[in-house]
Amino acid sequence: MMTVTKNLIVAFRYIMKNNRGEVIENTMEGSSKSYLHGSSGIDPLLQVQFEGLKVGDTKIVYLKKENNSNEDFTFDIVIDQIRPALKEELMLGYPVIACNEDCTCYLEEQKVN
Repeated sequence: MMTVTKNLIVAFRYIMKNNRGEVIENTMEGSSKSYLHGSSGIDPLLQVQFEGLKVGDTKIVYLKKENNSNEDFTFDIVIDQIRPALKEELMLGYPVIACNEDCTCYLEEQKVN
């Protein structure tokens, strides 16, 4: 089974909370967010905490703000998918999204389990 490492596309859902426990954003009931691990798709401090996770894993990850604010964040995450990046994705630095003729969008991906 694949684990989160550099140059893989990672799809995940999350609940983002501030240091007072207030929910800032919740994607658990929606679509997964995808990024190319090792790129600038999400904060590098978050990416480090994703390393080694597998599909189905859950984890609480932390992001401490460095801009003199007292606001720190936690993310309750679940990993939905991990797959090899396409050549185009490696060149661009992010997942490739394409649209069908009827404008229904989909992520171009290889089936990996």
